[in-house]
Amino acid sequence: MDPLTRSLRNGLVTDKLGRKAHKREQIGWVEQALSAKSSFIVPIRGQASLFYRKPQLRAALFAAPVVRDWISPETLIFLGHYRGKDYFALSILATAQSSWEQLDEGLVFDNLWNRGTLIDQFEASLLAYARGMCYWHDRTKYCGSCGSSTRAERTGHMRTCTNQECGANYFPRTDPAVIVLVHDGDQCLLGNKVGWPTNRFSTIAGFVETGETVEQAVVREVQEETGVNVGLLEYHSSQPWPFPGSLMLGFHAQATSREITLSDGELRDARWFSKTEVVAAKSKNGWLRLPSRLSIARRLVEDWCQT
Repeated sequence: MDPLTRSLRNGLVTDKLGRKAHKREQIGWVEQALSAKSSFIVPIRGQASLFYRKPQLRAALFAAPVVRDWISPETLIFLGHYRGKDYFALSILATAQSSWEQLDEGLVFDNLWNRGTLIDQFEASLLAYARGMCYWHDRTKYCGSCGSSTRAERTGHMRTCTNQECGANYFPRTDPAVIVLVHDGDQCLLGNKVGWPTNRFSTIAGFVETGETVEQAVVREVQEETGVNVGLLEYHSSQPWPFPGSLMLGFHAQATSREITLSDGELRDARWFSKTEVVAAKSKNGWLRLPSRLSIARRLVEDWCQT
């Protein structure tokens, strides 16, 4: 299976949404879109998305005319187009929570992490995209060069300093991170982070540092966190990870040593697990608890089990 196909199998990923980047440059169309029944709003409140709890769990997406009085064009972030519908993210204040929930008794704000595996894949990817964009906007309200306020441009895909003498432009950022399943024969290396339940183990991960390649980051992170050295690397797939704003680059790696040494304080425990133990954990038998099905970590583990 090629990496593109593998990536589409990861949680929070879709190839259905057309980003329509050319529309970001068009002036005035968003105001017209607010009156169109084909425009849908994706509300984000801090780290929480809005869901319908019944009759079945799903993302709460509102036709723009229904909530037109609560929003203004400059607050919307254009996400893209799918099946005749335009989708916009909207960051709302915590004080506005009750108004949105009162639209339906079945509405509830919750973290996408808790609900992402329980809803439609396209909806989950849309909420992830919206959350990542709103997070960036909420943290780029002021210019990093002169301290003046910034304003949204290009339907939310750029912010510009309002100080005419500065005029700095800022674009949504994504922090690259590597995540790797290290294996040796029929055993794989998993770690337990400080603060996790003692039976929860996952793959090794960390951010790519300035001046290094993603391959170097894989080797460094594994060595720093576990003391294990790796040799042959195989790129697996990638996944957007809006917790808060990363792109996870997934790898499988062949171990060249086995002794585990915990030295950087990231992990409380790290162990080698056999395929038998991992397969048992997948069926919720045994002691081991695997990563969430929402994460690329779970895909790395499950694909390794099938080799």
